Amino acid sequence: MRQLRRVLVTAGLALALASTAPAGGAAPAAAAPEPGTLVQEGGALTVPAGEEGPVTTRLTVTLPPGFSGAVPGRRLAFQAPYGTPGDRPGPRITSTCAVDGGAFAPCAWDSPDPETADGVWLLFDLPAAHVSAGASTVTYDITVDAGSELAPLGHLSTAVDLRDTAGTVVAEGELAFSFVQGTPEARLRSSLHARDRDGVLWQYDATGRGDTPLKPRKRVGGGWNAYTALTKLDRTTAAGGGDLVARDRAGVLWYYRGSGREGAPFEPRRRVGGGWNAYTSLVGLPGGDLFARDRDGVLWRYPGTGPAAQPFGRRVRVGGGWNAYRSIVAFGDGLIAHTPDGRQWRYEKADDWDPAVPFEPRRLVGGGWNVYTALAGAGRTFEDPSLVARTGDGRLVVYGVVRFDGKSEPYHPRPGGRGWNVYDLLA
Repeated sequence: MRQLRRVLVTAGLALALASTAPAGGAAPAAAAPEPGTLVQEGGALTVPAGEEGPVTTRLTVTLPPGFSGAVPGRRLAFQAPYGTPGDRPGPRITSTCAVDGGAFAPCAWDSPDPETADGVWLLFDLPAAHVSAGASTVTYDITVDAGSELAPLGHLSTAVDLRDTAGTVVAEGELAFSFVQGTPEARLRSSLHARDRDGVLWQYDATGRGDTPLKPRKRVGGGWNAYTALTKLDRTTAAGGGDLVARDRAGVLWYYRGSGREGAPFEPRRRVGGGWNAYTSLVGLPGGDLFARDRDGVLWRYPGTGPAAQPFGRRVRVGGGWNAYRSIVAFGDGLIAHTPDGRQWRYEKADDWDPAVPFEPRRLVGGGWNVYTALAGAGRTFEDPSLVARTGDGRLVVYGVVRFDGKSEPYHPRPGGRGWNVYDLLA
């Protein structure tokens, strides 16, 4: 009886094993290991879009146990709202990548054709890696540098799945970047010039920030007390762009072309000509035009020609009555003029640029401007000092610009510092 029972149990066990064995007698296939993880240290990388330079993020990849071999490069796709900013922002982002602490090499950004992108806005090429036997992790160091025009990209993130050569996912995670407004490049930031009573000319560069609009001053040079008037012919910049003219005590006008160098913003002066003491006010406008008011109150326009050797064409009469104004300064493409009672009048650039009628009819844009002892026009954006004004006690007030219905005027005054009474001229 015991022997019969032993035979039945053995037969039942064999039947059970046979029922679970694969056809043909093959051994069960091993289950694929779970993918490892990809972690971005510190989370999304904040990228200041501006002149700050590249910032770095690190991805740490933990691989499945026992994995070794190649991890091919991966093209990652980022979704973003259509139209931010420009049609193809990808090529304007610069990145380098290093794998496992190796040398950095360029890794490309691109943008697909918006009409066929299916919502994909940016493409980023993560480089390939090779995992040695016994290694458990891979690191990717990624630098990112972007110009200030790319700040509107905002927050971008994408899922990352790294695969082996057979296409099996070996690690999963997320890569994210947050583009924020940095310091605009020097070529985009206006500069303000101030002459002290010793004749030294100083330059104040805009920061691009609303709370602290100007950087500490930089010395341009001495001997500028030889001049009775200074005016810019365009917006001067922190990068050394923009020209100005200066009139000396003998009535000779001198032309200073922008050098394009941050440390020395102007080239050596060139003589324009004499007789400029006939004018009581000189104001330059973008494009190189120079406007001059004579002692009878007539405003004249000297059209800019471009060449430094002969920067102006023959003068054209604009009109009379400009002696009504205590000061005339540039603002954007036109002028701001102030009467002795403190009223401010705006002269917008005319749509049809008639040499004799360069401005639209004036319009009143405010009062109380007689509290200021000096005024100067500068940049054209809210962050730049579009207009600066000095109070009687030496405080500087910086105005931005507001635009509406094709018109513009000074807006949002902010403090620019104290102690500006050391200067006898602003430009």
